[in-house]
Amino acid sequence: MIQKGKNIIIMGTMDTKAEEALYLKELIKRRGHNPLVMDLGIGGEVPFQPDYPREKVALATGRSLEEIRTSAGPEGYSNVLFAMAKGATNIIRELDAEGKVGGLLSIGGSLGTSQALAAMRELPLSFPKMALSTIAFVSAAITSEMVSMDQAMMQSVADLWGLNRITRLALRRAAGAICGMAEEQDEREDVEKKPLVGITCLGVHHYVDPCRAMLEQKGYEPVVFHSVGSGTLEKLIQQGYFSGVLDLCAYELVNHVCGGIVKGGEIKFTAATEKGIPQVIAPGALDFFPVYTSEPLSAEHSKRKHLQHAMVHLIKTTPNEQEKIATLLAERVNKAKAAAAVLVPLQGFSRLDRGKEAPFYEPGAGQRFLGVLKEKISNPLVKIEAIDAHINDAAFAEKATALLLSMCKTR
Repeated sequence: MIQKGKNIIIMGTMDTKAEEALYLKELIKRRGHNPLVMDLGIGGEVPFQPDYPREKVALATGRSLEEIRTSAGPEGYSNVLFAMAKGATNIIRELDAEGKVGGLLSIGGSLGTSQALAAMRELPLSFPKMALSTIAFVSAAITSEMVSMDQAMMQSVADLWGLNRITRLALRRAAGAICGMAEEQDEREDVEKKPLVGITCLGVHHYVDPCRAMLEQKGYEPVVFHSVGSGTLEKLIQQGYFSGVLDLCAYELVNHVCGGIVKGGEIKFTAATEKGIPQVIAPGALDFFPVYTSEPLSAEHSKRKHLQHAMVHLIKTTPNEQEKIATLLAERVNKAKAAAAVLVPLQGFSRLDRGKEAPFYEPGAGQRFLGVLKEKISNPLVKIEAIDAHINDAAFAEKATALLLSMCKTR
C-alpha cells in the first residue's frame, strides 16, 4: 500500500527560483505529500518564508551565514555555495536518521546543480534524490565523480526563469517523479535480507552467471557491478551493505596506472580492505585500457596492438604496466583487515586475450603477474592463489566463489 504524507524537500536558491519552488509546493501537496522548501542562496531577496531559510542552513555548518560569506577565501562565491550545500546535507541527514523526510528534489542551473550534486553525493543509497537541472545532459562540466551513485536527473528544456507552458511541464514531471520515488520506498521486496555479495566485471567476462548461481545456492544475494569507474561498489561497501566481494575485474586500477579514461582507480580495492570484509580479487581486464576515438591515438599507443570498440580504442597493456598494476594491487591488499585472496588465472584475463587468435593474446603474462604478487604481498591475511585456467573458464568461477564462501563461512 502506498503511503502518503511524506516530507519532501525542495532545494534551490530561492532568490532566483522562488516562483518555481512555490509551484512545486502546490504540485507535491496535490499528491498528498508535505513539501519543505530549503533555501541555499546567499544573496538577493526571497519573496516568501522558506521552511529552511538560508540562515538556518548556514548554521548547520557550525557557522553563521555572515561568517560563511566573509571567510570565503580566494575561491569566493564557489566556497560559499559549497558551504551551504554542506549545511543542507547535515540537515537532511539528521532528518533522514529520524525518519522525518522521504525525498529530495533540487532545481537549478549550473551553480544550483553543483550545490545539489554535492549534497546528494553524501546521502545514503536508501534516500530518494532527484535533480531538475538546466544543464543535466548538455554540459561536459557534470562528470561521473560529481553525481550520486543512485540519483535521478531530469533535463529542463528551457531555463528555469519563471513559469510558462514549457517550464511547468518540466516541474510537473519532476514533482511526479520525486513523489513516486518517495512512495515506492515503502514497497520493500528485501524481506528476507539475505547477505549481499558484490561481483565486478566487464562485458568481456563470462564468469558472472556461474558465480551468481553458486552464491544463490548458498543463500547469498549477488549484486553485479560494471567496472566503469563510478566507485559505486566501494561506496556501498563503506555504507555496510556487503558481506563479501568477488572483485574480479581490475579495470579501474589498470586505467589508473596506464592513463586510460576510466576513473575510480584511486579507490579500487580499498573499501573492502578498510571495512574488513572477505574479498577475492582477480586481475580481470589486465590486458587492455581504453582511450576515446574522438581523439587521435598518440604515437606511442599507435605502435601497440589496439582495436576499436564503440566509442573507444582499446590499447594493449605492456609487461611493465602490468607489473606496476600488480605492485599497486599488492600495496592495497597489504592493508587488508580481514581474510582476502588474490586469484590469478594463468591463461588470460578477458575475452580479448583468450587463445592464439585473440588480439591481445600474451602467454606468460599470468605467471609474471603472479611473481610480482608473491614478492610484494606480505599481509598474512592475504592468500595468493593461481589457477591454470582462463578467467572465462568455469573452473575459474568455481574456484573464486569457493574461496569467498570459505572465508565468509569462517568469518
